[in-house]
Amino acid sequence: MTRLATARLVLRPHAISDEALYCAFWGAAVRPIEGVASIAPLDPELAFARLLRFIGHWSVFGFGPFVVEELATGRIVGEVGFAHMRRGNGADFDGVPEAMWKIDGQLTGKGVATEAVAAATGWFDESGISQRTVCMIDALNTPSLAIAARFGFRPFRETLFRNNPVRLFERIV
Repeated sequence: MTRLATARLVLRPHAISDEALYCAFWGAAVRPIEGVASIAPLDPELAFARLLRFIGHWSVFGFGPFVVEELATGRIVGEVGFAHMRRGNGADFDGVPEAMWKIDGQLTGKGVATEAVAAATGWFDESGISQRTVCMIDALNTPSLAIAARFGFRPFRETLFRNNPVRLFERIV
């Protein structure tokens, strides 16, 4: 099992034993950003379906998003990694792994997202799975736009996703 550790975090694949903490993360710990379309919060049914989706992702593709645990508390504080999301954005987007990151809103500005994305991106790059990755970000989500820029994602197209304007980014290593 792939497990990554940083100074403050543990990143690991999802497990069915995460259900309670994962549902709590997606139901309460995640706060939407004003004006930004968001999938959070999720009710327990949708959070459970998401959990199962990513457990299966590792089995099918050999990679996926990581659960991000706070080392000091064991609390789930995020989800970071790469996935095939099949969002309907075209072959130039849907055909390659999509980077994703979501960190507890209470940790904004504390470097947790940067630490987690650095660990996941480093692992992914070393794995040799794909030299090109993409991500999709709401144009008003300035924290995610900053993370994308920090890790070398460059915009290549704008589109709509669920009737909301988004920017598509790519990263080539």
